[in-house]
Amino acid sequence: MCDEVDIEQDSLCGEPAQFDPTFRGPVKKRKCNDIICCFLFTAAILGYVLLGILAFCYGDPRHVLYPRNSTGWFCGIGPNKDRPNLFYFDILRCVPSVNVMPTTLNGFQCPITKVCVEKCPSSFWAVGKPSYLPTVKPASVFNQSLCVPSLHLENTTLTVKDIVDKELCPFFHMPTISVLGRCLPDVAALGKIPSAFSNIPGLPSVKLINSSTKDILKGFNARGVGIRILEDFVSSWRWILV
Repeated sequence: MCDEVDIEQDSLCGEPAQFDPTFRGPVKKRKCNDIICCFLFTAAILGYVLLGILAFCYGDPRHVLYPRNSTGWFCGIGPNKDRPNLFYFDILRCVPSVNVMPTTLNGFQCPITKVCVEKCPSSFWAVGKPSYLPTVKPASVFNQSLCVPSLHLENTTLTVKDIVDKELCPFFHMPTISVLGRCLPDVAALGKIPSAFSNIPGLPSVKLINSSTKDILKGFNARGVGIRILEDFVSSWRWILV
């Protein structure tokens, strides 16, 4: 813009334009250059609508919102309403299967026994050698809430060894925290692994526990952004619908 001083300098600013109420602009050569983009945008919107309808009619959002145990029941709803967390019997065996794409497409599932629990274990525990004696009652060894629902420790005729071999109860667990409804190892507890774990039959060494836990967490951190997005969606999906 030219100020009052510049307006006097015709060589720099030229003559000021006069208002013409009859001027309508260059309308003769005007045309729509974005009609193709408009059609593409409309087609994309219709595609999203169609996808949403198909997902609503044939999809099951519970597979995204809730974890499932070994029998296919969802944790946090139905008969497991009071048990929202998924506990893995031997999560260290999940290390070979922690692969971003296959595990994600399989609903973060790991091919081991899993049960729905109210709270994730927060301590180190393992079945000691004396507990494998035939005279030992399973109810005095295992925690019923961490065993498969079909097993009743008070009434079972199985021995401790039978239960461990059949993977009806975990033979050890370590401190875990709930991440998206799944009990994952607490990395802060890795330096507090009891030395007695080295003398328990079938239990991995302390070194293997450390390395395997780090591998598991590394695998889940690779898709950490996606987990955080899903976690936010799980807690606020009702508000999103509104």
